[in-house]
Amino acid sequence: MRRWLSLCLGLLLSVTAAFSQQWWGYDGGADLKRSQWGIDLGVGKMKDVQGNVGFAGGIRYQYNIHPLIGWDLGANYVGQTIDHEGIGPSVLQGLIGLRGRTPSFYQDLAGTLGVRMGYGHDFETKEGGFALEMNVGMYLTSHVMIGYVYNMQNLKFEIGDGKYKFHGFRLGFVF
Repeated sequence: MRRWLSLCLGLLLSVTAAFSQQWWGYDGGADLKRSQWGIDLGVGKMKDVQGNVGFAGGIRYQYNIHPLIGWDLGANYVGQTIDHEGIGPSVLQGLIGLRGRTPSFYQDLAGTLGVRMGYGHDFETKEGGFALEMNVGMYLTSHVMIGYVYNMQNLKFEIGDGKYKFHGFRLGFVF
């Protein structure tokens, strides 16, 4: 059943990408750049890590296949400070996914939703694994967005598996 669903999802994404050139011209995407760079900064907390403030930062490249949908490829750094020890868990991630945008509902105000998956490596434990990021927010201008971010990092240890879960506020800049 999983293989069938994976095959159907892959087929849907392939057809979507194949027809993206038609959609781009038809929907009048001339005012939106086809390729965009972005910087994302976040502050929050890692669940189940005893510490103070957590932080996230990343750079991403977005290739818009439609005025409202784009492929999103980037690298993230997620970290957390620990009481009386300094910096604790520090994860570097490589992620790829999709980012959607709603039509503007007032001037440049528009909603945004993104999902990215990939691989991350923790420098403290020297372990790595599957990484997932989900974000939801709003464009305040065509270049500045704010929102909520959830980032999860799986780690594989000899004695079992572990996870870091980061919840935070995100400030993003798009160029």
